[in-house]
Amino acid sequence: MLLLAIDSSSDIGTLALGRDNELLTEYHFYHKLNLLRRILQDIEQIFADAGHTISDTDGIVVSLGPGSFTGLRIGVTIAKSLAYALEKPIVGVGTLDAIARGVAPSGTELICPMIRARADEVYWSLFDSTGTLRIADYAVDTIDNVLESVAERGVSVYFCGSGATLHAEAIRHRFGTQADVGERWTGFARGAAILDIGHRLLREGIKEDPLTLVPLYVRKPTPVVRLETGEFEKSPRRAPK
Repeated sequence: MLLLAIDSSSDIGTLALGRDNELLTEYHFYHKLNLLRRILQDIEQIFADAGHTISDTDGIVVSLGPGSFTGLRIGVTIAKSLAYALEKPIVGVGTLDAIARGVAPSGTELICPMIRARADEVYWSLFDSTGTLRIADYAVDTIDNVLESVAERGVSVYFCGSGATLHAEAIRHRFGTQADVGERWTGFARGAAILDIGHRLLREGIKEDPLTLVPLYVRKPTPVVRLETGEFEKSPRRAPK
């Protein structure tokens, strides 16, 4: 089964191509404001590097977030469009799941992936040491509240992801030798991990409807909140010149 993995939840985009449990190619790129242009070109290139064409794809795996509002919309839309046009199955995976799977086995009892949100907040969850079993719901909270919740479990924890590296000092101060903090390259989802999760789900017969699949935001994005509360309408409009 030849699968394409797509992640656009952070400033580092990820593309990967794999057959069954074998990674063929994996590409990470910093895109900032040119994601749409970069990702389409790079999808073509990653197939060429592996000696395939996009029509050879047997399925699409896309990271659903949480993460960047705009980035997720672009990546998920492209993945859905490919699956629909090629008439191939598509499955979505959580970005936190992929980050946890990418650092396993951790050597600790739990893995806590964190993604930087706003101010001192992080998106987070908890996984077992293999990174395959999620034992806490996706959530967003202040770093202090997250560390308190994790500390209550009284076990060793491997913290990883962009939120963990950002708050590494606070983590080490709170946990001491009971915690390890991942290096900066654990700050984004690895393509091989996305493929691993997606392959397992598709093998179990789990797939999504490309017409209804949506990103996982955990909480409503700011533009949506502003629209629902009428803030956009309340904003003063400039008179036409």
